Amino acid sequence: MSKWPNPRLSRRRVLRVAGLSALLAGCGTGPAGRSTQEIEFWHLLTGGDGERMNQIVTKADADMPQARIKQVVLAWGAPYYTKLAMSAAGGRSPDLGIAHMSRLAGYAPGGLLDPWDLNRLARYGVSQSTFTAPAWKNSIVNGKVYALALDSHAFVIFFNTDLAGKAGLLDSGGKLPPIKSLDEMKRLGTEFKKLTGNQYGLAFGFLGDGAQLWRLFWTFYSQHGATFDLSGDRFVYDAEAFSESVETMRSLVDGQVASTSAEYANASSAFLNGDVGLVLSGVWELPQYQDAKMPLGAMPIPNMFGTGIDAAWGDSHTFVLPHQSNPDEERRELAYEAVSRILKGSLSWGHAGHTPAFQPVVNTPEFKALRPNNDYAATASYLHYDPPASFTGSGSNFMTQFGSSIQNALIGQTSVKDAVAGFAERVNVLMSQAVKR
Repeated sequence: MSKWPNPRLSRRRVLRVAGLSALLAGCGTGPAGRSTQEIEFWHLLTGGDGERMNQIVTKADADMPQARIKQVVLAWGAPYYTKLAMSAAGGRSPDLGIAHMSRLAGYAPGGLLDPWDLNRLARYGVSQSTFTAPAWKNSIVNGKVYALALDSHAFVIFFNTDLAGKAGLLDSGGKLPPIKSLDEMKRLGTEFKKLTGNQYGLAFGFLGDGAQLWRLFWTFYSQHGATFDLSGDRFVYDAEAFSESVETMRSLVDGQVASTSAEYANASSAFLNGDVGLVLSGVWELPQYQDAKMPLGAMPIPNMFGTGIDAAWGDSHTFVLPHQSNPDEERRELAYEAVSRILKGSLSWGHAGHTPAFQPVVNTPEFKALRPNNDYAATASYLHYDPPASFTGSGSNFMTQFGSSIQNALIGQTSVKDAVAGFAERVNVLMSQAVKR
């Protein structure tokens, strides 16, 4: 998710490097004396994600002597999206940008993004066939493609393979047995609890974190085959699926299998320290677990509702064309080439835990050899993005509102029924405000 800072690639450092690249670009020439063109690329990728993106972009830049790709790294979340919108509204935006797929509905319909030309993309080997169905379907707004997915990142289960092996839980392939019900999930957590002698066997950090609550809920809710309708005057949802999903979350954090009050950092630390055998979290946590030399396995979150529907909350970093009133066609063509080169060189993006979206990369032996990445890579084929609306998506207030309502049910301060009703009213307010704007 690229949310956590890392001193090895600070915003200041990237901007300094980008500035030097710009200076060199202004003084240099391409082959046969041809002047280089500067492609300005805005993104919000820092820490390990930022380092990997810098490596990929540097390689693409080296393969494009007629261009220089200038990276501009902005603060994650609302600050980034506000600046991106303002630049596009003025028609003087960067040549390329990164946006989460879940934010597309708030940008494309209002003319803040320019659509991708499919014929141009095809010349560079990029087409519908090179992406998964969810990534392509969700990139389309009003019949046009506005986003090209770099990856998919899902909510999954990580587990400690050493602890699982000692408990006799692994099959011959080193995987946990299929989990088909909430009782089986709780029994698994109990087995880890017995082995470690600690208070809990499973970790889920959610306290004060609406995004974490939303990710697990949307996984469970989507596994019911349910969705939200945010297109009308009032919020429409499946009340039974909503309640059962929240009840399941509350049953997991019951104070027996998992803590009733774990924060995100606490849950990650408990897993890193071997205090618990399982943790529910996003795939972007993979690098820190691997850096700690953990004996690590992973699997998609199973369907425990008997519906047989594979579903997982997820999102994608995507490439977008922020609106330009008078785009320079030579630079825009170079932007197409740059994106195609980055997509084709995105194998290393898998080391960040993300599953590359470009299928020719996913289908290589090199990616298939990555573990435990390949054990959850299938989630990309059934990823469920946030319900589209101008107020939903990564870093949005929608997730905060969800957490404010639903957390109270998980910690026993209100009933599930009242928590769901409270959230529904909050969404109705967001919908009415969106209509007024």
